Parts: sequence; structure tokens; C-alpha cells
Amino acid sequence: MSGKEKVKLGTVAAIGFDQFDPPEWLGLLRQLGCQVVQAYRNQERDVSLKEMQDAIAAGGMPCDSLHGLFGDQYDPSCPDEQVRRSAVETFKREADICLSLGGDLVVVHCSTIRPEGITPQEHEIRINQLKKSIEELGEFGKSIGVRYAFENLPAYHAIGSDVAELARVLREVAAPNTGMCFDTGHANMTGDPVQSLLSAGDTVIYVHLSDNSTQADEHEMITLGTIDADTLARTFSKIGYEGTLMLETFYPADRLRQLLDSGISQRLSHLLSLANGQQD
Repeated sequence: MSGKEKVKLGTVAAIGFDQFDPPEWLGLLRQLGCQVVQAYRNQERDVSLKEMQDAIAAGGMPCDSLHGLFGDQYDPSCPDEQVRRSAVETFKREADICLSLGGDLVVVHCSTIRPEGITPQEHEIRINQLKKSIEELGEFGKSIGVRYAFENLPAYHAIGSDVAELARVLREVAAPNTGMCFDTGHANMTGDPVQSLLSAGDTVIYVHLSDNSTQADEHEMITLGTIDADTLARTFSKIGYEGTLMLETFYPADRLRQLLDSGISQRLSHLLSLANGQQD
């Protein structure tokens, strides 16, 4: 990459999962053109910091970020203030882990899953709770040099699926060291990802890049689903995004080899050029 290329390709680093061997798996993703990783550990078991550090080192790419813990007990918009405060304290500890891995950004889910939906009253409460969490984490992040990226989510979450609303919340709070992690797959499930990205604009500080059929969060490789990948890539350039496009796919090693043989690296390189504003 030349010095003019501000957007780079990254990958999720799945750590603590039996089906993903870091040296082999991340090595294949490096062949696809990835340069950095986001640490994502298995929450079903106790994954130590050393295990995460060793996995990242084995993959041969530096870590730029950590996917924060998620679930009912890690809900920064929870109406229960005690749960919200506990979540904030957890994300502060996540920042320390991130720094120890070499990264400077923690991805946060805005809410937990609520497939039955919530009332308008709870929605308003949750938005206000999220604002408090964004403000508190932003100030903490500024003090230690870590950014918090709040991720847009599928519609079966309590809040966070409305990209324009999340962007508005981030702009209203205007906390330091905060922004949006724009998940292309989630946006594709809830509407037009290109229009969603335009509405997010300069709040976007990180990107999860995947594709799907719009029916489920399938984590397909970009260009293999229904997203207009070229238009999406041009839109990253249009909004002035400078950062990582992190491939959030969990294919087994054999599937990655097939993709390499199919020429996916060239297609990803083309998208990077568009995202960097280097092609019409």
C-alpha cells in the first residue's frame, strides 16, 4: 500500500475456538490481503490475555482492536442502572486488555437481544442510558488513549439497529474517543447499507465488513451476498472514512483456500481502491 491509502483490510481473529487454528487460519486471511486483526475471544470459556497475545503473534498481524464482551450482563443501555454501571466498568477493563494486545479501540454492542421488542417508553429510557454510557466511556477512553466504537445491530436487539438514530445519539453526546462501528451485514439486514452509511457519516471510526442475504447475519464474504459492494466501497471514500475494513467472516480454512483460488484477493483489492478513492 502507498502512503496515500488510508483504508486497509483487517480480519477478525477468532481466539479460543477449536475450529480456528490461529497460525493457519490467520495466515490464510493474511494471504487475502489483511494487515491487522480485531481480537474476538470465545465467551463460552476462560480465554486468558496470554492466549490472546499468543494467537495474535502466531497470526503474524498486529492487533488494532478488541471486540468487547456482549450479552445481558454487558448492556450499556440497560434500564437497570446497576447493570448499566457494571457494563461500563467491564468495558473499562476491556480497554486495558485492548492496550495489552496492542490495539486502541473497543467495539461495544449498544444493547442486548430482545426479539420480542420493547415499548416506546423503554426505548426512550434505553437511549438515555446509552447516552450516559457513551459519555462515561468516552471520558475514560480519553484518559488512557482508547476509543469506543458502538456497533449498529440487527433488529432483534433492544436498540442499536437504527443507524441514523445511533449516529444522532453519538453526535448529541459528542463524547471524546467515541464513534460508530459500522457493521455492513447488520445494516444490510435492516435496510439499505449505502444509505445507512451515508447517515452515519463521520461518526464511523471502525467497520465490520461482511455480506448476507438480508435474512440472517450470515457473515458471508463481501461480494458473495446481496450488498452492492462497489457502491458501498465508494461510499466509504465519500464520507471520508480512514481506517480498517475488518472482514468479519468465520469460514473454515478449506473455504478460505477455495476463495483464494477463486481470485477473491483481487476483488478485495479492487474494493480497497474504491474505498481509498483511487478509482471512478
